[in-house]
Amino acid sequence: MKRNVFIILALLCNFNLSAQIVTIPDANFKNALVNFQVVDTSGNGLGDSFADTNGDGEIQVSEAEAITNLIVSYYEIISLEGIQSFSNLEVLKSRGNFVEAVDLSQNIQLEWLHLSTNPLISIDVSQNVNLKRLWIYNNNLSSLDVSQNTQLESLRCYTNTLSDLNISNGNNLILENFIAYENPFLDCIEVDDLDFANSQTQWQIDDDTFYSEDCNFSINDFKKLSILIYPNPVKSILNYTTNNFKIEGIQLYNLQGILLKNLTVHSDAASIYFSELGTGIYFLKFISEEKTLIKKMIKE
Repeated sequence: MKRNVFIILALLCNFNLSAQIVTIPDANFKNALVNFQVVDTSGNGLGDSFADTNGDGEIQVSEAEAITNLIVSYYEIISLEGIQSFSNLEVLKSRGNFVEAVDLSQNIQLEWLHLSTNPLISIDVSQNVNLKRLWIYNNNLSSLDVSQNTQLESLRCYTNTLSDLNISNGNNLILENFIAYENPFLDCIEVDDLDFANSQTQWQIDDDTFYSEDCNFSINDFKKLSILIYPNPVKSILNYTTNNFKIEGIQLYNLQGILLKNLTVHSDAASIYFSELGTGIYFLKFISEEKTLIKKMIKE
């Protein structure tokens, strides 16, 4: 008798779990899940199935957990609250909506996140360690940190208002597609290795943006330890002056990150002759005991 009661209770418990309904406050998000084919079962990038498989007008936890590819773009969605229950989600595309923030901390299986053309102002992907593609262009992001996303192969964060971008995840070698231009407030991008970053001709950033292995130092301590180079662009003679930065070495790199030469250090106010240098963009690495500063130079 006790055995039968236990079995009945277990069955009821399992039934209640499978029938548990996901709370989805945004009416447009719920409408898309219930009434449109937003589930991509074939992997071709197009929705071909309904999330509401039993047709009851709700999304059960079991239904959410069964979905791996979800496409809810251009449905005028304001909030993706409820997405946390889609725990097996590998692909989430929510382009052209009105999402400002989203909690993806429970979606640890995510490999591709596409949230472009939203008024997105913040995002935390530190828990999404399997992320391979992150496309969040045409948003209002001011800060982005992908230092925990060691599998990242593609990052598109162009046309934002970024002032802080950290892509130093210990595995920049596999980041084949990186586009971060049209971020007018972005001075520095923190990377694994400066020479490697400068050698990546396929990476796309603004002309006034530079790479560094320590952006916090480069930006926050700029007034304490700074270097001014002029004129820039330069024709033959480049002048430089320093502020509390004791120069011990200067290195010249080309746009591909190849070291061209070590330059002679004279004093805190000096000149460098570049009359023999070909036209193009170069980088000067000023070296001190504590840190290095990178300055971009244009040779006419």
